[in-house]
Amino acid sequence: MKLIVFGATGGTGQCLVAQALAAGHDVTVFVRRSGPMMTRARVVSGEVFDRASVAEAVAGHDAVLSALGTRPWRHQDVCSGGIASIIPAMQRAGVKRVVAMSSQGVGDSKMDRLGSLAASLVLGRSFRDKHAMEVLLADSDREWVVVRPGFLTNGTPRGTWRTDVDGAITGGKIARADVAAFMLQQLASDDWLRKRPVIVW
Repeated sequence: MKLIVFGATGGTGQCLVAQALAAGHDVTVFVRRSGPMMTRARVVSGEVFDRASVAEAVAGHDAVLSALGTRPWRHQDVCSGGIASIIPAMQRAGVKRVVAMSSQGVGDSKMDRLGSLAASLVLGRSFRDKHAMEVLLADSDREWVVVRPGFLTNGTPRGTWRTDVDGAITGGKIARADVAAFMLQQLASDDWLRKRPVIVW
């Protein structure tokens, strides 16, 4: 497939790019600045809030992967702002499938007590941004999947995980590489189409 990845310089984004390339996909990364991890991908530099640049980049692709995120100490509403640019770009280009990373604890999903406390103290703005992104996707006519990982680690991937959309999972962690693998699976599966699965080990 011809894939375009947003948020490719983050931990999960780098895993997405590496795994997509290893699987033989044709990968474009949309980034503010390029880096050595992108040597085998087509690089498009731009600002995700610039709708014209995003529309030009999305054209010609089969699907969109978003691992957009921001830092608590220099927060921007990059998840919702990015998706607000990506959705009309997809509509214009006729691209149907988008898989976007959110977080456990957003919307109707629950975290354990420690995670909820940490989120309330540090991640409130980030969670509101991700919730706004989820709403934009849910209101769109695209084939979306929102992935809500638990606590992200850089650990060794296991290749197995637990998923649910009914609130049964309220804690847990997972390697970024496993989240990337799950996201890539959703490109060819309708199991979680227009759903928001939580994913942990």
